[in-house]
Amino acid sequence: MNQVIEAILARRSVRSYREEAVPTPEMEAVVEAGLYAPSARNAQAWHVSVIRDRKTIAELGDELKEAIIRCQVERYLALARSAEYRMGFGAPVFVIVSADPAVSVCPEQDSALVLENMFLAAHSLGIGSCWVNQLCPVCDDPAFRRRLDALGVPASHKIYGAAAFGYNGGVHPKAPPRRENAVSWIG
Repeated sequence: MNQVIEAILARRSVRSYREEAVPTPEMEAVVEAGLYAPSARNAQAWHVSVIRDRKTIAELGDELKEAIIRCQVERYLALARSAEYRMGFGAPVFVIVSADPAVSVCPEQDSALVLENMFLAAHSLGIGSCWVNQLCPVCDDPAFRRRLDALGVPASHKIYGAAAFGYNGGVHPKAPPRRENAVSWIG
C-alpha cells in the first residue's frame, strides 16, 4: 500500500505524551508540511504559532479555562471546570493555527488543512498529535486576546484550530469502526 495512504489509515489522536522534547528539525518539518496545505484561492492567509515552552503552554491553558468560563462556552464549561483538564494533554509542543477572515474566503477549512498536513507529517516522523479546538470560541475575549497577541497571533486573525504534538506516552489507539453508509457511489 502507498505510504501516504498507510499514514492516513494509521494516524490516531494521542492524548498522553512523554516528557521528551520534539527535536527542532522534526518540528520544523511538521510545520513546513502544514504550510504546503491547499488554501482557497491560494490565499495562504494562515499563521502558525508554535509554543515549545511547557510553562507558557500551562499558563495559556489556565487562561483558556478562565476565558471559557467568562464567555460561558456551554460545550466546554464542564471541561474547563474539571480539575483534571490540561490543555494539550501535557504535550511538549502546542501549535495554534489562525487565519485572517478578511483575506481567506474559507479560513476554517484552510486552517483545518494546515493542521491535517501537520498531523500526517508528525505521524510519519513518529510524533503523536491531537486536535484541540477549545481556543476557537474564545479568541475574541479581550483578556484571552491579549495573551494571543503576546504569543504573536496576528491581531486580525481568528483561531480556527490548535494541536498538541509530542511522543506518544501511552498505547497507540486502535481505529474505531467506520460509520456505515458514509459514501454514495454514483456511476
